[in-house]
Parts: sequence; C-alpha cells; structure tokens
Amino acid sequence: MAAIEVYIYCGYMSVTHRLKKTLRNIIIILFLPLTLVGQNNDVNVETLNKITGITREVAEINLTEKEFNEGIAEGPIIYKSIFRKNGCWTAYYLYENQDDNPPLRIKYSQTAKKGYDEFEFYYKDGKMIFAKLTEFKSRGRNKGSETKRLFYYKDKELIYTTESEKEKYSEYIKRTEKSVRKMIYE
Repeated sequence: MAAIEVYIYCGYMSVTHRLKKTLRNIIIILFLPLTLVGQNNDVNVETLNKITGITREVAEINLTEKEFNEGIAEGPIIYKSIFRKNGCWTAYYLYENQDDNPPLRIKYSQTAKKGYDEFEFYYKDGKMIFAKLTEFKSRGRNKGSETKRLFYYKDKELIYTTESEKEKYSEYIKRTEKSVRKMIYE
C-alpha cells in the first residue's frame, strides 16, 4: 500500500511541476516585450506591438534556420596605421535561394580596436527589421566586458533601440550592414 501512495504522490508532484513550468512560460511570453522596453516613456502601445512582432519574426528565423542554406564569407582587415594590428572579418548568412540579397539573416564579426564586435542582421521582405550589436572588450580597463545593443526597424526606419546614443550607433549599424552585404555578394 505504501508503494502505491508514493507513486501517486510522485505523479502529483510531476503534474504540479508541469503546471508551474507552463505558468512561468506564459508569464515570460506576456511580459517579454515590457522588459525590452523597460521604463522608457517614449514607447507607445503601437511601437510595443511592432517590437513584439519583430521579436517573433527573429525567433522564427532562428527556430527554422535548419530548413535554409547557410553561406560563409571571410577576409582580412588591413589598417593603414602602423599602430593598429590588422584583423579579420567573418560573415555567416542564412538564405532561402542562392541569389537572395539580402538573405534572411547575417551574423558578422570583426576585430575592433580593443576587442571584437559581433553583429546580427535580420531581414523580412528584403528590408532589415532587427540588428544586434555585441561588443566584446579583450584589452583595456573593461577587459572581459560585453555590451549588447538592440535596434528595431520598420520600413527602413529605426523605431526603437536600447542604446542611448541612438544617432551614433544607428549610423554605425547602417554603414556596417551595407558594407557586409557588399562584401558577401561581390
């Protein structure tokens, strides 16, 4: 009799655990857009809905990436200054058809002055919808630090960024995205 009670009790714990896990997942899905926006009062409900839609599209591309083809391109970065070390760049791009320009996603990394930068560009209907810049510092006083910046676009216009220096980084993202696509497709 004791063995049956233990089995039922363990089954009850399993159901409780699954319910807690499901509830946690629902809460995460509902409040994820709010955590992206934070306490920024400049964001209205319409922009929040656009950000949520873009986040879903990015997640869908990442979840279905195995269904698409992936290409790689790489090359050197040669600086004119003798005081800077030469470096390299690498781009992995995800595409549906060989001639897709732009592809669905580009993951690009390059050496930087005190570390390296990683970019992720996501596209829908030929337009960039999302960009992520991650800066890794491998030298200097911030050695080992990592900074992530997110940029959301709608119809080629920046609708939201997590970066306070919006203009500076927005132009940097656009220039880098344009040059990466040029390097990949030439």
